[in-house]
Amino acid sequence: MQMILFKMNHQNYLISADAVEEVIDTIRITKVPLAPHWIEGLINLRGTVLTVVNLSRLIGVPTTEINRNILIMKQNEEKKGLLIEEVVEVVDIEAGDIQLMDEEGYDEYYSGIVSFPDKVANVIQVNHMIFE
Repeated sequence: MQMILFKMNHQNYLISADAVEEVIDTIRITKVPLAPHWIEGLINLRGTVLTVVNLSRLIGVPTTEINRNILIMKQNEEKKGLLIEEVVEVVDIEAGDIQLMDEEGYDEYYSGIVSFPDKVANVIQVNHMIFE
């Protein structure tokens, strides 16, 4: 399966490429008053207004000053942006390469880890959280 490898706060993460429609460079984000702390704001993507979720705030990791990319996530006909620090590459992962985490005491957005020769990446699934 194809997964997108990206960085946030010097940590590596993987997300299924099936859930991502496209990757764009960060564009101007308009703040939304009284929105939850993990909502970064709204963007206008080719005439469509999308909500942008700050992934680091959503999963509780320290935020960074520079966020270079937005993952345009899709679920059915709905789309939302996921603000991340930087996409590294698209990688092919075998299902057996994912070391699953035990359910007890693990957060609802981490589903496992993948070890590479030079790094380790957390596998995350956030569609169930951003498309409520």
